[in-house]
Amino acid sequence: MDNLFTHKEMIYAIYEEQSFSKAAKRLFVSQPSLSVLVKKLEDQIGMPLFDRSCKPIRLTELGEKYIQAASEIRNIEVQFSDYIGAINDLEAGQLKIGANQLLSSYVIPKYISRFLKQHPGVRISLMNDSSPGIDNALMIGDLDLVIDNHELPDDKFVNRMLAKEHLLLAVPGNFDVNKGLEEYVLSTEDINAGKHLDNDFPCVPMDRFQDTSFIIMTKDNTTRARTDEILKANDLNPSILMEVDRFTTLYKFLAEGTAASFVSDTLVRNLKAEKRNRICYYKLPDSYASRNIVLSYKKTKFITPTMESFMNLLKNFV
Repeated sequence: MDNLFTHKEMIYAIYEEQSFSKAAKRLFVSQPSLSVLVKKLEDQIGMPLFDRSCKPIRLTELGEKYIQAASEIRNIEVQFSDYIGAINDLEAGQLKIGANQLLSSYVIPKYISRFLKQHPGVRISLMNDSSPGIDNALMIGDLDLVIDNHELPDDKFVNRMLAKEHLLLAVPGNFDVNKGLEEYVLSTEDINAGKHLDNDFPCVPMDRFQDTSFIIMTKDNTTRARTDEILKANDLNPSILMEVDRFTTLYKFLAEGTAASFVSDTLVRNLKAEKRNRICYYKLPDSYASRNIVLSYKKTKFITPTMESFMNLLKNFV
């Protein structure tokens, strides 16, 4: 049986008025048309909803069950309508974000915190994973937005550039290779001030690091791909002591003086100062070092007010 509750408001009006004529007047319809509608519904059900043998008319046992069900449906509709209103007013809803390990650990939390202070009723989940992991989650619909260091295919995704970040060569300060390279060294204060973005600041000669040991990211990371490009372009085949899957792990080895590596200025800017002073940073050629931080979502995705508001917040992404 289909559409049993399509005209539930009319049935409800008859129940409340206990009269077809009064209900018709209240609903601004003719009594005959209302009677025909009710009769069709009763024929579809196979039993009467109203006992017409008494005045005022009363519900039959089936009619009472119908009104009970209709009341529950009305409550659900009201709740859903209220929920839609709350979403539109950013008082409810949810947002599922994915970001690579670096951004989700050091950058995205502050934007989520700002958003939740403005809209505490919204539920946000943050997926911290490798680029393939979050890209796949976005594809299958488990995420609404992804923030990463690469664009996704533009036939299926919308890509919005948020910022540009740069890779730096990071070498433990106790390594002898730093001697004689003082003019190329960047301090953390220099990086925070953007000195490495100055066209006049020199790039370090990479051939000096042929015999330097390195720690690099695993192959499922976009930084690893860029690392391989840099090493190949400079004909470097250094000793690789180990591969790690997290930037925090890589940085700890850097700080301990274990080996050199490549890190982004995003990481340097977001680490605590007392952990950064044991490392020498060097500028790399922009063709190798620069990459975009991109926000992506599926073209077929409906842009909810929650998504739109969060994306607007990211317009000031640094």
